[in-house]
Amino acid sequence: MYYERYLMKMRFVFLILLCEIANNPWTLYAQTDPEFDISLNVDFNSAERLLDYYERFTNNSLVVVNQKGNQLAAATSVLLARTRRPSDDFQQQLERVRDNIQAETDIYGLIPAKKRVSELRKLITEAKRRQLDRKVIATIKSYFPNQINISASIPVYFVAIGNERAVAVVRRVVWKNDIPQFVGDDEGDPIIIFNLVRVLEISSNIEEQIIGIMSTLAHESFHSVFALLKQSFPDSLKPQSYTDHLLDLVHNEGIAYSLSMSIQSTGRSPSKQWFDATAKAIESFNNIFLELLSPNLTDRRARELMMNANLSGSFESNYGATAGMRMAYEIDSRLGRPVLAATLLQGAHDFFQKYYQACLQDASLPTLDERVLREIGVQEETVK
Repeated sequence: MYYERYLMKMRFVFLILLCEIANNPWTLYAQTDPEFDISLNVDFNSAERLLDYYERFTNNSLVVVNQKGNQLAAATSVLLARTRRPSDDFQQQLERVRDNIQAETDIYGLIPAKKRVSELRKLITEAKRRQLDRKVIATIKSYFPNQINISASIPVYFVAIGNERAVAVVRRVVWKNDIPQFVGDDEGDPIIIFNLVRVLEISSNIEEQIIGIMSTLAHESFHSVFALLKQSFPDSLKPQSYTDHLLDLVHNEGIAYSLSMSIQSTGRSPSKQWFDATAKAIESFNNIFLELLSPNLTDRRARELMMNANLSGSFESNYGATAGMRMAYEIDSRLGRPVLAATLLQGAHDFFQKYYQACLQDASLPTLDERVLREIGVQEETVK
């Protein structure tokens, strides 16, 4: 089963799905609304310059370091490693790796790419030829409401470095003198950073690798478009507290992973292992949500809990993303795709309320704690 393979090989929750998106029936329902005008601006330069440096076509490490994608990937690697590094650390580690000088740690993921240069060259060549961005956009359209009006070109930087916790991430960035400044949800532009090395670790088959790129890119593209959509939201829909931020994360990641799973499954039900794992994740979510409401909560503990919601390093431990995927799956299956898509405009509270409606239809579903229900606006008498 796919999720068994995932649990064995993936250290991070971003899904690499082994099915052909182009032949997936969900793409038949993609939006045709001309107001949904999204494109992906794909850039392979960061990965190619790194490979040039490893193969000694250039000896200038700054050419590699200054590539925008590599700057983004290096900074994100430090974040995911939960450490601090001096500003020139990435360049120093890059030079050490090329010269075969052993390092204590490889938080930037430089060594795996050095070992697989020829495979990466082949993958890049094939990815360029396939023009994957068009199929990705066709896939994600059906997960957005028909009435939205949105137009954007989203940068996608394919790199060959990155912390082992992530295949791909979306970060909001403002560029100042070609140096990235990471900003909040209401600033800058969403940018996708995609580590091609992680695709090679899933399979040695080029077709499966290409499909892995497409499916993960669809996941991250959903996040990016949703981030753009949120810019027009009123303040009432924007997170104000730790619990609000957690609800928002569960909503966002949940639909993105449900999207990925629907592509992979082609109508098949997930395994019992998946249902068991996602039920435990909802139980964990309940407990952590209540902890975030505690008057004794410290900012440090809150940040740790929020980080673990989607960046803990495993499918089971990423309680927020995994719980959200189950909730989105049940809403989609029981209430319908239009209902799920509508939550993107109504907000995270609406997403949780719709999951509660699904639970009312089937008492066997993992339940939300009564305190959670009250926080999202479900009336006490209804809960009782």
